[in-house]
This record gives sequence, structure tokens and C-alpha cells, in this order.
Amino acid sequence: MSIKVVRKKLLIRSWRRGTKELDLILGQFSDKNIKKLKMSELNLYEKFLSNDDHLIYNWIFSKEESPIIFKSLIKQIQEGMNR
Repeated sequence: MSIKVVRKKLLIRSWRRGTKELDLILGQFSDKNIKKLKMSELNLYEKFLSNDDHLIYNWIFSKEESPIIFKSLIKQIQEGMNR
């Protein structure tokens, strides 16, 4: 699959999470950052998105400890929320 197709797929998945809060948070993050991410980062983001919404929400809002592999990604998302 080409990087362009992967980016488009992840952009759509970011905007259609199932909860309005995550749609807005991840959709806006994706709009701003998806074109900058390398394939390895896109693969990590895809793994991140494969988690349940309640887990992602709790990780982003520091209600639960996230897996170490997602720490830097979550930090990027949080920083984007504060702008």
C-alpha cells in the first residue's frame, strides 16, 4: 500500500472514531500532522487507532497510563490540543 493511501485511510479513521470528542481531537491532529509523518510513524499511529475509544481517551487525558510505545505520539496529540 502506498504512503498516500495509508495517510488517507488514517485521516478517515481519525475523523470517524465513534465519539465526537475523539473525532475532533484525532481528526484535527491528523489534519495538521498526517502529511509530515513517515511510514514508521504512520504504522505506529495505525496501531494507536486500533485501540478502543475509551482507552485512547483515557490515555490522552492522563486518566490511565498508556503503553510506552505510544507516549511520544500521545504527547504530540496533547500539545496540539493546547494550541
